Amino acid sequence: MPAKKESALHKKLASELSALIPELDEEGLSFLLEQGRVHRYNMEADRLNREMDELEADRTAARGKKPGKRAGVAGKLSIERSPGGATYHIIRGNKWKMFNDGEMLSMVKIARSKDPLAEVAGRLYAWIERERPDAFVDLDIGDEGDPVYRELVTLLKKTFKVRER
Repeated sequence: MPAKKESALHKKLASELSALIPELDEEGLSFLLEQGRVHRYNMEADRLNREMDELEADRTAARGKKPGKRAGVAGKLSIERSPGGATYHIIRGNKWKMFNDGEMLSMVKIARSKDPLAEVAGRLYAWIERERPDAFVDLDIGDEGDPVYRELVTLLKKTFKVRER
């Protein structure tokens, strides 16, 4: 990222954080570092989403149509592994949510059930509600009846193979 000019508030907050560091244990420092990485990641995601929205608005304007929701994209799901390999992104249209490999494994284990798809989709919904409720807003998904859970179960089964021991 290009360097930005620091505001007075930014300098003040950075100074306060620097002064706090010697008082924190390793667990506290690790937590702050992880939160900082997550926040930086989210800032980049927001920036990319804004750019995608601007590009779509430009394309729509060039076609002479009113901007609106992207037809045929809102329901499409995909899963991508991060370049570092430590996280996965579930992508729905132009929205995405990061999951660590442990969370992804939990969802894959749910999806691999031999039970009926509707039942498995319900369990996946319950897991997301319990463990990652932030995904509801970030991926624009609804309650248990939303067909996106069935689509996600199917995608998880297709994308990941769990080795039996």
